Amino acid sequence: MWFADKIPEDKVIDLHLTVDDVQPLKYVVGDDFIPFPEAESQSHAYEISDDDEGPNNEPEEDELPPAAVAKIPRATSQRNEQGESDEENGVGIGIGTQGDFEFVDAQGVESTVGTGNEGDESVHVGATDCGDGNETVPEEGVAVNEGASEGRDTAGETEIVESDYEQEVEDIATNTMVDPTASWPGFHPPNIPRDELHSKSDVEDDSDDLSSLDGDVLDEDHKGKRRQFVKKDYHEFNANHDMDEPKFTLKMIFASGDVFKRAIRAHAVKHRREVKFAKNDPNRVRAVCKAPNCKWFVFASWLDDKKTFKVKSMSDEEHTCAMSFKNSFVNSKMMAEKYVNQFRANPAWNYEGMNQQLRTDTNVDASLWQYYRARRKAKVMIKGTIKEQYSKLWEYCGELKRMNPGSTVKMQCEMVLGDENPHFKRLYVCLEALKCGWKAGCRPIVGLDGCFIKGHHRGQLLTAVGVDLNNQMYPIAYALVESECGETWRWFLELLGQDLGINHSHGISWVTDKQKGLIDAIAELFPESEHRHCVKHLHNNFKVQHKGLMLKQLMWVAVKSTTSQGFEQQMHVIRGENQAAYQWLAEKDPTNWTRAHMKEFPKCDMLCNNMCEAFNSAIVQSRDKPVITLMEMVRNYLMSRMAKKREELKKWNHPIGPKMMRYLEKVKLASSCCNPKFCGGKSYQGRCFDSEQYVVDLETHTCACRKWQLIGIPCMHAFSCINLMNLDVYDFVHPFYKKEAYLTAYSPIIHGINGPNMWAKTKNRPVQCPQFKKQRGRPKKARKLQYDEVRSGGRTRLRRNYIVVKCSRCSQEGHNRNGCPRRAFTQSQNTTSEPQETSSEAVTAGNTNPPAPSTRDA
Repeated sequence: MWFADKIPEDKVIDLHLTVDDVQPLKYVVGDDFIPFPEAESQSHAYEISDDDEGPNNEPEEDELPPAAVAKIPRATSQRNEQGESDEENGVGIGIGTQGDFEFVDAQGVESTVGTGNEGDESVHVGATDCGDGNETVPEEGVAVNEGASEGRDTAGETEIVESDYEQEVEDIATNTMVDPTASWPGFHPPNIPRDELHSKSDVEDDSDDLSSLDGDVLDEDHKGKRRQFVKKDYHEFNANHDMDEPKFTLKMIFASGDVFKRAIRAHAVKHRREVKFAKNDPNRVRAVCKAPNCKWFVFASWLDDKKTFKVKSMSDEEHTCAMSFKNSFVNSKMMAEKYVNQFRANPAWNYEGMNQQLRTDTNVDASLWQYYRARRKAKVMIKGTIKEQYSKLWEYCGELKRMNPGSTVKMQCEMVLGDENPHFKRLYVCLEALKCGWKAGCRPIVGLDGCFIKGHHRGQLLTAVGVDLNNQMYPIAYALVESECGETWRWFLELLGQDLGINHSHGISWVTDKQKGLIDAIAELFPESEHRHCVKHLHNNFKVQHKGLMLKQLMWVAVKSTTSQGFEQQMHVIRGENQAAYQWLAEKDPTNWTRAHMKEFPKCDMLCNNMCEAFNSAIVQSRDKPVITLMEMVRNYLMSRMAKKREELKKWNHPIGPKMMRYLEKVKLASSCCNPKFCGGKSYQGRCFDSEQYVVDLETHTCACRKWQLIGIPCMHAFSCINLMNLDVYDFVHPFYKKEAYLTAYSPIIHGINGPNMWAKTKNRPVQCPQFKKQRGRPKKARKLQYDEVRSGGRTRLRRNYIVVKCSRCSQEGHNRNGCPRRAFTQSQNTTSEPQETSSEAVTAGNTNPPAPSTRDA
């Protein structure tokens, strides 16, 4: 070749050639300046790679370049004073032309070793080490031959392997990949000004950005010049950005026919025009304006590849018709898609608000039923369908356990004959933070209750709620079951007992209503535990047979008595007032509903299951939602509540909670009527103005009235004795009420979980909806009220509960005149009787008497 005789024998160049379309480059080998002829450089560019291959400069097999490269052995290199080789990198030259492939052997003799087709070149384009630590990376868009075979030089023979990359005419204009001013070991360019190495066009085209091959053309008259980008003559419709205000142009392309039809509907709604689909099949769609004099239309169909929907014809002018106040495209589906974000931000968005927004946007009014259907579809878009949520229950349980380690999440399914996938039955959740918080900082009393699920699939939500030191609820666990029965309560209590570590039943108290199967389940699983019945529900059953405010007040006085003597006295009073009421209460076990017979270890004298009722009221908005949405709303409420309580603790000004502080202030005020007397040691005698007298022991924290033992806070008798000795009352409060216990109960954190897209997939079969039998009629969501209970909110008239109605027709009780059965009997007789008729002939014959009036006329 032309430079084979110019390279010293001890300096071998390994040069991979690429394309240089502007100016021939100039390189230096050692101290010799070697220019490349312009005649051969217009279709070539040159890339220099540094191969450090040891003293003999012979590459290993796995280091050979993928492109066609001629390898030339070099002479033994000389080492400098530091023992390093000055010319450690050998350089070889490989040239690919449009005709023959020419290479140079070790003696610098040209040899034609292969022939390529016209227009084909074998060019190695890759990352090049420049010797100074910098790496020249190929520009984006340039094809890199990574899969070509390797060429090896063995026994002085040169093997040529062509690349599988076919160079097109446009590739001739590829930018150079080499900085000619860079230096390599043994290859140092002289201090030549950069403008002498590059022409003006080189500097202007010194950008690393390459345009895409699509749309780039090469000027036939100026081969070798940089390709120019040609702007596309069509537009791509982006459904995410262009759907709000779609504009159609000829040759516009769409992802599918459905996207095109959605754009047509959005156009009709935006411009308030009536548009219809004159043709609507899987292959083509033609939209026209309904106005008789308007010629607006758009026609689109699939291209041959069936992957792009393209506008092929359309009208030259816009709509010439007037705006319309009716639009068939403004339906519930369109409203759900348009206002899904509004429904997500405000689930209680009412009909008036949505209709006003719709009128502003489209000048169309929606009916009330359209609003209902749009809201239902928007909920499906936000939360997914009911079946989809049940199918993701395994993933949800796994994510919940992964983000909250130690939590108990149990799901029970059942197989149905004929179905491959299981059906949902029950789901139990006890979070680790609630479990640990209750054990560490709450009193050993738990309330149990169940509430109805009001969604599509009916069921019951069972809850276990404790009491914190501020006499507020502390939820522990919850479960979604098919019904409230002995089997479900037994399953729930078994899991709850394992989570709370109840090995024996002596140190726990339960507060429940008289639910179905619950009393038997507690007696079976926790036979030695204390079981209290909610007095509110007990009175509801009591007043069915024994009405009256007097009996209600006497019953509550007996229930609140803290001593057995006081309870017996109140029961005698009830007996003197109503023997039947006394007999009804005497049949009930007093250990379940009276303070006089309660155990003292829980330090809680609650008579009602208000803590469970408060929790059910807090989650009432979630009870009509699908299963995962329901469980997530409950978990989010608990997570926010735990964080809120931790922040409230920072605002405490006393060692005990705010509610307990208010109770202690009431006790302090009541203690002013007590006259304490010192007996000796820590014993005192407290006498009140009502002739009640009790013994107080400050050492054992007891009082004969038992209020101190039941609650854990000094009663008014004990408070008067503490005040007499000038002692700190907070030292006599049980540790259950201290600030440290509150912090221990609410310090655990309920961690959040990721969205459904981040849930790990499981190998379990997807869960189907539970089996249920739909009841007749409209589903009832309102709670049934007691006969003497008044619904809150806007009612200004009391219900007629105790008024006896008396009929004025028959003087009987239980109905009024309009509902009297005697009136209905009289009406039936009047209907069957026929009126008398007189013929005109009889009157003509001389009978001048008028006909008798009929019964109906009378």
